[in-house]
Amino acid sequence: MVYARVRSEESTKDIVQGLFVSLWEKRATLTIDDLPSYLYTAVKNRVLNYIDSQQMIKRHWDYYKQFIPESDDGTANDVEFHELLHVIENAMKHLPEKSKKVFKLNRLDGHSLREVATHLNLSHKATQYHLTQSLKKLRLHLRQYLSTDSTIKS
Repeated sequence: MVYARVRSEESTKDIVQGLFVSLWEKRATLTIDDLPSYLYTAVKNRVLNYIDSQQMIKRHWDYYKQFIPESDDGTANDVEFHELLHVIENAMKHLPEKSKKVFKLNRLDGHSLREVATHLNLSHKATQYHLTQSLKKLRLHLRQYLSTDSTIKS
């Protein structure tokens, strides 16, 4: 079911493995009455989240392509840009769920903090807090990526 939707063996493995890791981590507090139904629904939700993230990446890539100057090293720039998007996406996986939602709605989807607060039923202060925390963590993750990337090129 997963591979039929995502068309990537690596992503399929990541989705299924992520589900089982999540189940293992929550095993002490999780109560499941109907395991097959639970697994089907959990996999379906993870696939939908994956598809949504891929569409978001494509939309952003299409938008940012407009600003990339045409040059001889276009392939290298494309590769670097995709790597950077991948690093950002991986960094977002490590954010708490609320912080991830606030960041995505504000920075990627372009909603104001007030709109995000209303949409997520949070106070303005809580929304600011989640955005600040997510930005700090993403900057730290990106700083590590950029410092390793620059040492490789040297």
